[in-house]
Amino acid sequence: MESAVIKRLLNAIDHREAVALVTVTHKVGSGPRDKGSMMLVDHKGTLLAGTIGGGGVEESAKQDAMACLKNQTSSAFSYELTLKETENALGMACGGAVTVFIKVFSVGKSLIIFGAGHIGMVLSKMAKLLEYHVTIVDERDEYANVARFESADVILSGEMQTLLADLEIVPSTSVVIVTHGHTHDLEVLRGVLNHNAGYIGMIGSKSKVNYCFQTLRAEGVSEEKLSAVHAPIGLDIGGETPSEIALSIMAEIQAIQFGKQGPFMKQIEKGGA
Repeated sequence: MESAVIKRLLNAIDHREAVALVTVTHKVGSGPRDKGSMMLVDHKGTLLAGTIGGGGVEESAKQDAMACLKNQTSSAFSYELTLKETENALGMACGGAVTVFIKVFSVGKSLIIFGAGHIGMVLSKMAKLLEYHVTIVDERDEYANVARFESADVILSGEMQTLLADLEIVPSTSVVIVTHGHTHDLEVLRGVLNHNAGYIGMIGSKSKVNYCFQTLRAEGVSEEKLSAVHAPIGLDIGGETPSEIALSIMAEIQAIQFGKQGPFMKQIEKGGA
């Protein structure tokens, strides 16, 4: 049975599917299954393969696996198969105790670039060097193609709002909006704000950003959502070429991912001296 779990896990990894592997690491007394038993669970708590014995233990582990996937953290959990009134007791009469370790396998970090122009092309290459899964989205076939984005993982050409509806955008996803017109930028931003992206950045001058924000405010979009948008986009590191702008964007994404403010390392070293 464990081999089936491993095969399903490898399939999930290949298809960028977030899953949690639950393994029994310790058992004392009576319990459903022995040490080493495994099951695989998705973010909805669905059992994909294997079992750790069914019943209350398995159901509790499913709930904990869902929480681990949501928080993107792996952790150990203990359950008492007793009728005692304790925190870990499951209301079972087996009398034993089980400890499981839940290992989260996330989809990994991904970057969706709306806009297949010069900045998007350079940004895609930089992101691949940093091991991002890169998706390019543009309505123009002559721009969104393998010839221009040979290193991208997914290239989508068509109406961007329609394509956006089918994209998976989760907390590990960064979204960069660099389309060829402010109307397209606004349309994409409007749609992206309905998702739970870890980073949203939109290129543009302060006046363009203000226009987009005012339009969305009038439509009822909250200040909380708008304040999460990085616009104008990128860190202030200088430069104006597409490559230099792409570098500033990628640097900001990295800073947000690791919770950094972006000071010089030299300044940090002096402050800690």
